[in-house]
Amino acid sequence: MVLPMSYWKFSEREILQHYGAIADAISLPIMVYNNPATSGIDLLPKFIMQMAKAIPKVTMVKESTGDIQRMHRLQELSDGTLRFYNGSNPLALVSFAAGASGWCTAAHHLIPDLTLALYNAMLVNDLANAQQIFDQQLPLLQFIVSHHLPATIKAGLKLLGLDVGVPRLPLLALEKTAVQNLEAILNQVRIQPLT
Repeated sequence: MVLPMSYWKFSEREILQHYGAIADAISLPIMVYNNPATSGIDLLPKFIMQMAKAIPKVTMVKESTGDIQRMHRLQELSDGTLRFYNGSNPLALVSFAAGASGWCTAAHHLIPDLTLALYNAMLVNDLANAQQIFDQQLPLLQFIVSHHLPATIKAGLKLLGLDVGVPRLPLLALEKTAVQNLEAILNQVRIQPLT
């Protein structure tokens, strides 16, 4: 998974060259990671398709803008040949309906049973069950998005009995009240029966 990140804003030509150089240096397929909130660079669907055509190792996209129309556009432009994955937690359900091949989430570290259940429900097109499973985990997904992901996951793992330490500086651990809120959400999400 490659995220174009730089202090200076890259041109499309520079981004294409960057991904091409990576493709030439490795034997693995490449997932283009479009996350303008963290990289400062927004890769539009048309340009992503241009990269996929120019660089055969570009076979997947993690679309994290939170714009479901981007996913529809990727599906349309690629005729389903370029797999895309949702990177926006609150869009998990609608992204599957838009044709996403999967969902790249950190929530699976805390609620693996629910994330797998959602994926499996969508595989068999059981939309009613998928909606119920999604609604069950939505409070946690929203909490993760509204707090720093690394701090939230590390705090959640500690609450579940696996202390993996604190985030690397300059990120800070969740504040005490946020940890208490996370614990309440995890308790609520995890005690509901999985259907």
